[in-house]
Amino acid sequence: MSFFHTAISSIESVISPIAVKVSSQKHINAVKDGFVATMPFLIVGSLILVFAFPPYEEGFFFSGWKALIELIGHNNIMAPFHVSMGIFALYAAYSIGYSLAESYRLSAKNTGLLSMFGFLLAASPLQSVETVGGVLPAANLGAKGAFTAILCGLLIPELQRALIRFNIRIRLPEAVPPKISASFDLLIPIVFVAIIVTAINTALGYADLNIPTAIMNMFKPLVVASDSFAACILAILLIQMLWFCGIHGGSVVTQGILFPVLLLNLGLNQDAMEAGLELPKIFVSPLLDFFVFIGGAGGTFGFVLLMVRSKSAHLKAIGRMSIVPGAFNINEPVIFGAPIVMNPIYFIPWILAPITNASIVWFCFKYDLISKIVALPPWTMPAPIGAVIATNSGKAALVVLLCILISIAIYYPFFKSHEKQLLLEEQPSTT
Repeated sequence: MSFFHTAISSIESVISPIAVKVSSQKHINAVKDGFVATMPFLIVGSLILVFAFPPYEEGFFFSGWKALIELIGHNNIMAPFHVSMGIFALYAAYSIGYSLAESYRLSAKNTGLLSMFGFLLAASPLQSVETVGGVLPAANLGAKGAFTAILCGLLIPELQRALIRFNIRIRLPEAVPPKISASFDLLIPIVFVAIIVTAINTALGYADLNIPTAIMNMFKPLVVASDSFAACILAILLIQMLWFCGIHGGSVVTQGILFPVLLLNLGLNQDAMEAGLELPKIFVSPLLDFFVFIGGAGGTFGFVLLMVRSKSAHLKAIGRMSIVPGAFNINEPVIFGAPIVMNPIYFIPWILAPITNASIVWFCFKYDLISKIVALPPWTMPAPIGAVIATNSGKAALVVLLCILISIAIYYPFFKSHEKQLLLEEQPSTT
């Protein structure tokens, strides 16, 4: 018990303050909010990709599915994917710039447009008429442009702030309407952005690079390291530790720090799927949402099933109240109602269950027992359904059910110990 208290004290005194600062930092929040704003496009685009590539070749249903695709036309079906998931970095650049501008009380719409302008200039320099007819190439507007979008969304609002601070702006008479005056405030920032980005791309051109490819080369070790079992376990441990102290671990780790990298991994899998190549990445957000954290953080759906049949009135009430939200991966009633937060009884299964789930699922992906993830369903989708859609494979549902059964086995002895304590407390006192 002393080790437990020492560990929790260390988390509260060291990790928790850092997590709180990270979760409230303006730039991290801007990145998180910017990518959250792109989620509807990512979800729809992912589902379209799943529809365009039936998982099986044989069978009456799948033959009809393929016939429908041929009737509509594969290119027509994929068009919404290419203008949603295929160019999500463009939306992210606007949204991140917009969010950061709001925190600085700049004109959010104008700053978002300026960030998008800088991103387009950096990621898609106009190719010559002789080669492709003078069009903007889209290769860097999707997953490969994610880091460029982040940098444009963060640096361009800072440039705009600096210009305003040093009063480098065009001032119009007070009689000019505010919206027109605000639009003219963009003239000098546009010129600065155009000169800076063009100069950088020109210099990189001598090394046969541009801004997105140079940035991707810089972040390549991070991307490679992110798709490892050790990185997955470390992320899970950090999420679980923060949640155990009452801090929303997913908001800090997966939605804040890791989201751009996990989204890049998803984009690389989608590019490979469309090209008919082997899918390269395992660690993508749905791995956590539908295989590891079944029922929410801690993989508590199995625990909820145990509570529903508990002899303790307290646990049974929490279980019945949590069964429906838990089916949609919402488990705050369990975390704070059982409770799990700061409860030493559940510390071991709280850590062990998701790590065990991750180990099983990683093994299945590593050795191609189930298809790797290619889609991004909403995280609130029930786990077996979300897993099937994410992987485009029916086998994924069986792995989810296996993980639930194993979670039940892990939580069971600790649940029984807690139940025994509560039953003693719930017995009517005799005088």
